[in-house]
Amino acid sequence: MLRRPAGAGVRRLVLLSARVRAELGEEHLATERAVQASGLEWTVLRPTWFAQNFTELDFIASPLAGPGELRLPTGEGREAFVDLADLADVAAAALTEDGHAGRVYVLSGPRSLSFGDAVAEIARASGRPLRFVPVTEDEYRADLAATGHPDAVADELIVLLRHIREERGATVTDGVREALGRPARDFAEYVARTGFGTLREPVS
Repeated sequence: MLRRPAGAGVRRLVLLSARVRAELGEEHLATERAVQASGLEWTVLRPTWFAQNFTELDFIASPLAGPGELRLPTGEGREAFVDLADLADVAAAALTEDGHAGRVYVLSGPRSLSFGDAVAEIARASGRPLRFVPVTEDEYRADLAATGHPDAVADELIVLLRHIREERGATVTDGVREALGRPARDFAEYVARTGFGTLREPVS
């Protein structure tokens, strides 16, 4: 697969991976290892969960845009949500600038938030009484089944959300500053920029 870019004169590869992959074990890093062995200039990006998941990831965004209640088995576990705008800036820099070859950038936001914290910030911005409700994994599996999600999807989501409940993604990193020379954008900036107009209840 990686012979084609080299044959076409490509010098740099930037791989979008994820911090959770490294934390789940070496068996999840096969693509990273292939890129690192390609013989090209490579940079690996390992972001945390995206702030934009609250507007773009269906199993999070839909409950907030609809009934206004987000039920997840994450408890009080925190995640250092990264802004996709930062991820895009780092990727562009790694592709177009010198100095990024051979680097693994672990990208996070500047603070860790629980889903309850994040939903509360969105509620204030939207003016809606949004709620985060922590549930057990069994309760969440039943919620997914009731909305037609297959068992395989439930298994994958529960593993990812357990990672948050255990706070394995809560550590704030300096990857954005290392790559760009500036601090990462805060979750509050994403909320303000997004506006969350679609979450506002219609005027009667």
